[in-house]
Amino acid sequence: MYKTIIFDLDDTLNDDTKNMQEAFKILTKDKYSDEEFKKFQTIDKNYWKERAAGIVKDPREGMSKAEKAEWNRAQRFLRYFKGISYEEAVKMNEIYTEGLKRKVQEIEGAKEIIKYLKDKKYKLIIASNGPSTAIPSKLKGLGINEYIDETFAADECGSMKPHTYFYEALFNKINNHNTKEMLYIGDELEKDIKGGNEVGMDTCWFNIRNENASVYKPTYEIHKLEELKNIL
Repeated sequence: MYKTIIFDLDDTLNDDTKNMQEAFKILTKDKYSDEEFKKFQTIDKNYWKERAAGIVKDPREGMSKAEKAEWNRAQRFLRYFKGISYEEAVKMNEIYTEGLKRKVQEIEGAKEIIKYLKDKKYKLIIASNGPSTAIPSKLKGLGINEYIDETFAADECGSMKPHTYFYEALFNKINNHNTKEMLYIGDELEKDIKGGNEVGMDTCWFNIRNENASVYKPTYEIHKLEELKNIL
């Protein structure tokens, strides 16, 4: 019997594509175009894939977790805005992150399902690869902050999903290692389902894009959040 439900945030509860697009508009102002946003989106996605695969190495030793997170997020802007300095890239990231906080977009049914699960007395956790500083504003924008028991972000431990260390740090934070009582829900097979499976959790793939399953097999598969009512 599940007692703790762990949700990914971006593209599971928050529409990350729309959220990113609005933040990018704030950053680029009158220079915005859909074509440029798609270019930035590709750079962003590829960077984090390289980071998760270990192609992009950690920055120099001696940096704090917060400094490493800042360094990693600045790299996307160094790749997109050719020729800018590292300091300028950090500033770009700050503006962009503020935009993410301001322009939250709900995935259909997100607030409804969170309230439903809270009414059923589940402990609700958010586990995200996104910046920890953006999570409170996103939850507030979605109207679900009062229902969430705990949040955890990759920059709190210096490791990202699907790496096991991310989940170990998450379990330490919520003071619960009983994975048999947990269900993890996320939209990405490799980041969410693979990672959850490897640490012994049951997983639910929110297949919002109607993709074909890969080698990573979830315990459950849904296409709309309301389908969780058939499981929980």
